[in-house]
Amino acid sequence: MRVSPWFGAIVAVAIAGSAAAQEDPKTLFQGRYDAFRSAMAAQDQAAVGAILAPGYTMTDIQGEVRDASALAQMMQRMPAAMGRDAKTTVLEATVTGSTAAVKQQLSAKATRPGPDGNEMTMEFEVTSNDTWVKNGDAWQLKASIQKDIVVKRDGEVFFKQSN
Repeated sequence: MRVSPWFGAIVAVAIAGSAAAQEDPKTLFQGRYDAFRSAMAAQDQAAVGAILAPGYTMTDIQGEVRDASALAQMMQRMPAAMGRDAKTTVLEATVTGSTAAVKQQLSAKATRPGPDGNEMTMEFEVTSNDTWVKNGDAWQLKASIQKDIVVKRDGEVFFKQSN
């Protein structure tokens, strides 16, 4: 059987189109974190709840495990400026079936009165290893484990911890 040269070109275009249709995992999860950060900043518990998977847990740098309700309480206490100046960056993302492993970094800034009464700038960087699960067509955050935290006051590191 003789194959037309056009057949090879059509197959190549189909393969390239299929690969382009699959979204880059880093881009996909960057969008999910952006939505999560916006929901947190707006203190929109319904939107946050839609992003979190049932049984969600967050393990902080000290090893304390918190569930979604504890996260909601933290969200209520979060200073408004902290939410506006927060940014999440996806560093790595790997999808395996209906589970994804994502390494992300949250950076945030806020100003507040310092011990001397003068305004100071606080900066936070938290790197976490997160697990996402696919629930129907939506990816939901199942677990987050903080691995590194750096806190700066007026540009100087005054707290750093890694696990």
